[in-house]
Amino acid sequence: MTKHFNSASAIFVLLLAAGSVSTGPASAAELVSTHSDWKAYRHGTGDQRMCFAVSEPSEAGPNNVKRESPHVYVTAWPKAGIKAEISVLVGLALKKSAEIEVNIDGNRFELFPDGDRAYVSDANDELKLLDAMRRGRSMTITATSTGGQETRDTYSLSGLTAAVQSMSSGCS
Repeated sequence: MTKHFNSASAIFVLLLAAGSVSTGPASAAELVSTHSDWKAYRHGTGDQRMCFAVSEPSEAGPNNVKRESPHVYVTAWPKAGIKAEISVLVGLALKKSAEIEVNIDGNRFELFPDGDRAYVSDANDELKLLDAMRRGRSMTITATSTGGQETRDTYSLSGLTAAVQSMSSGCS
């Protein structure tokens, strides 16, 4: 099972990237670089440093579902030994038994729900997903909320590889 890093500071940084929290410049995540549709950020120093690559969907739907803005993250926490954890902020509470499906150019992966986020349950599957993301052109994620609403978000993968490389080098 993939290490699932769930600290208050990590969630805070993810919310910063999503634009859900506004703070002063001292506590904000620092934009390291932009690569097409992906951005790389870092936050903290020394043992507290974490970095992430993030993207917003090019298409999100349906439009009649009220939710936070969805995002996909690839996150590194060097102190915890995590180099590239993939997570999805779907933006609304997910059905506990929901199968969140990721489709990259016909390759399918399943994620597990945790609140309004989704994660890969197996480290080997996470590596396969990251490899597919690096090779792919677009990624579509479908999920079902606790209220039964299905969401379908499509992400461009243009710039992902460069953003992950920038994230990794900025976090060492």
